[in-house]
Amino acid sequence: MPEIDTDKVYKKIKEHRGERFARKLRDADLLDVPNIEHILEFANLEDLNDLILVVRSKYKTISVSKYKTNKTPLELLSEAGYDAFVVKTEEQKNSIKKYFRPNEQLCTFKDSFRHINFYIIHAIKRGADKIKPSANPKREDKYGTSVISIQIAKSGGFISIKNRYNHTVKNPDSTFYNNPDNIILGLTNSLQRYFDVDFNVSDIEPPENYTNVHDQLVYYGFEQGGILFGPKYYVKNGAITKLKTDREIMIEHMIYNDKDKTITTPLENDATCTLFAKVFNGKQITKTVDKTTQKIILQTSSGDRIVTNNKGQIIELDLPSVTEIPDNFLEYNTTLRSINLPNAESIGRAFLWHNEILETINMPKVKTIGDDFLYSNERLKSINLLDVTHIGNNFLRYNEILESIHLPKLEEIGDNFLWHNKRLKTICLPNVKTIGWDFMFENKVLETIYLPYKTKYDCNFLPNNYIYKRLEPQQYKCEFIKKINPKTKDLSR
Repeated sequence: MPEIDTDKVYKKIKEHRGERFARKLRDADLLDVPNIEHILEFANLEDLNDLILVVRSKYKTISVSKYKTNKTPLELLSEAGYDAFVVKTEEQKNSIKKYFRPNEQLCTFKDSFRHINFYIIHAIKRGADKIKPSANPKREDKYGTSVISIQIAKSGGFISIKNRYNHTVKNPDSTFYNNPDNIILGLTNSLQRYFDVDFNVSDIEPPENYTNVHDQLVYYGFEQGGILFGPKYYVKNGAITKLKTDREIMIEHMIYNDKDKTITTPLENDATCTLFAKVFNGKQITKTVDKTTQKIILQTSSGDRIVTNNKGQIIELDLPSVTEIPDNFLEYNTTLRSINLPNAESIGRAFLWHNEILETINMPKVKTIGDDFLYSNERLKSINLLDVTHIGNNFLRYNEILESIHLPKLEEIGDNFLWHNKRLKTICLPNVKTIGWDFMFENKVLETIYLPYKTKYDCNFLPNNYIYKRLEPQQYKCEFIKKINPKTKDLSR
């Protein structure tokens, strides 16, 4: 196999993925991996450190010599004609800069953490200052190997031997093919013993939210209906479909066509997409991109925001024209922080089921709420549902921090209402008629509850809550919970 021109690979990755992405791969000595830009085409920059370990374990096998020696690395390098030392300080790390021409300075010199994260040995050939560059440079010629830096990741699985030519030759970070025994026999074994580190790595699994699609490491935001959705693509039946980036925008599991003003989805019979289609299709929607954050904002021609989108997922949503929210609405969204539904009257089941971070919600006209409403939410502190009369099972089941809730017209409450809430001290339910199982399970701070006399509730009403006050009603007849007997923990009425 012909040697890969890593300079060309670097420039190509820099053009398509940016300088930081390309530099990380260069510093990790992975530019010589065949098709590295293809392997990481669908990877995120912020995950690259973890992915480097995966790529290295799969594509960068290191040949470890069976030759053993009792000599130290410095002794062996001395025999090979080098004056060598172990780098322990920033000053030692940069002490060999004088041997490198200005356009060939090692990245090592700029990395203030390199000697902290790597074991480093600098080796200078005796008489290196008198060795001149060749008119026809070769990586392993006398000049290139006259000053080398052997760098080994302290976490293991990585070794790189840097070259004095650096940018002038191909793969300067793979001098001697990164095999220390090519410098002098026994150096590999000696380095491993001296630093107590293994160059080899076992197979490493990709980080969370990554999958292998053939030979590519693909990031996805979430999976729905067996389809993986990424910021600008989706994976269905093992095939990656890229969006047309000049006109198509990923919005969760839906694709908005900015040219045709339509929204579609690869999922079948998706109620959320049907709702969005009524909002978007054929409407004059404009798109703006925040230059700083790269967030995409879709808004009406009058300037009212509908969607704020970040890397294919919604973070803000405003749907003033919607009166009915279907089942499983944005069930797999994990990024939405604010939603405005000023005219919605009914909410189906599994509304934002997996979203844990919603902080602001407005739905003043809603009358009925289905099961699993904001099931996983952990951030909402206050909610006003002034017209709601019916709430299904698992309402805000895992929210532990809700401090204020207003439900003046509520009549029916399903099972597991506010299960795990630990902040609410007072709740007023003046019109409630029926309450399901495990009402406010695990709330141990509730002090006051207002209920009508004839409220019916199932077993495990307010389990594990032992602190109640009895207060007399002023405006309406209520029956109150008395203090629990601390021995039996039974409610007395």
